[in-house]
Amino acid sequence: MMACCLRKKRCMKAKLSRKSWKSKKKETSPSGKWAPEDDDDEGKIVFFGGNNYTFDLDDLLAASAEILGKGASGSTYKVAVEDTATVVVKRLEEVVAGRREFEQTMEIAGRVRHDNVAELKAYYYSKNEKLAVYSYYSNGNLFEMLHGNKGEKRVPLDWESRLRIAIGAARGLAIIHEADDRKFVHGNIKSYNIFIDSQRNGCICDLGLTPIMRSLPQATIRSSGYHAPEVTDTRKCTQFSDVYSFGVVLLELLTGKSPATPLSSRDENMDLASWIRSVVSKEWTGEVFDIELMKQMGIEEEMVEMLKIGLACVALKPQDRPHIADVVRMMQDIRTFDAE
Repeated sequence: MMACCLRKKRCMKAKLSRKSWKSKKKETSPSGKWAPEDDDDEGKIVFFGGNNYTFDLDDLLAASAEILGKGASGSTYKVAVEDTATVVVKRLEEVVAGRREFEQTMEIAGRVRHDNVAELKAYYYSKNEKLAVYSYYSNGNLFEMLHGNKGEKRVPLDWESRLRIAIGAARGLAIIHEADDRKFVHGNIKSYNIFIDSQRNGCICDLGLTPIMRSLPQATIRSSGYHAPEVTDTRKCTQFSDVYSFGVVLLELLTGKSPATPLSSRDENMDLASWIRSVVSKEWTGEVFDIELMKQMGIEEEMVEMLKIGLACVALKPQDRPHIADVVRMMQDIRTFDAE
């Protein structure tokens, strides 16, 4: 037992020196726990999927943590719980939902179980700290695969891989839209939030965050390139706006272009979807496809079919967009991959 305590102290010391978990609002107690400012609102970590986890909140806080990034919702950490598991912990900094709404949303998200949806393993709510714990994917996300490492050692993402990722992500989004009596919405579909599992399938992550977080500024909504034109408040996204965002991801896969990057000096105010509409209307369809894909043989027909699906998803009027379940069926008509 003494050896165990010493290991925890050494781990905690390393952790605090890297400032990975240290909170300005909290002090670290001798036991290695966060000491909440308000003891009456310390909160408890809530796990999903039964009592199958061998770690608790203290283990998370004492574990070695590597910061992966900071976004609109807060900071994201890769946390290796000693001899148990590696998980992603999101430290939520812009929560506007009260405890009841937060817990209800987490409960809905926690019940979603599918191979193509990153599992929400647990959550924690207190006055000064809100955490969401998700599955960790070592293969990274779609954005990194498409736009990262543009140097000589870059390995292009081939068409079969893109198709497999897209179909997997579509399946995941369809399951999400089935939740809460077919009323649940993701609200932040983008290539950053599509991770790649061990079978190279796409998986939707960050489920349950948008409804509880502060709405993004209008400038951010407009510049992201992923949000539907009718979205003015990200907390009020709909399933049809999710479909629009997914359509942008399909166009991103086909073109290799980031929706947030101006397409040219002349088209700085033209988003990716608008640019593709303009090109296709001039019957220059071949010009939209990623040059890395054009080097492959025998895939043009499949790419054109996927382009049609993507354009249907980004229809300007919400009622003109297909349901995501229909999108899955259309994509599987192109080529079917096993769900495993």
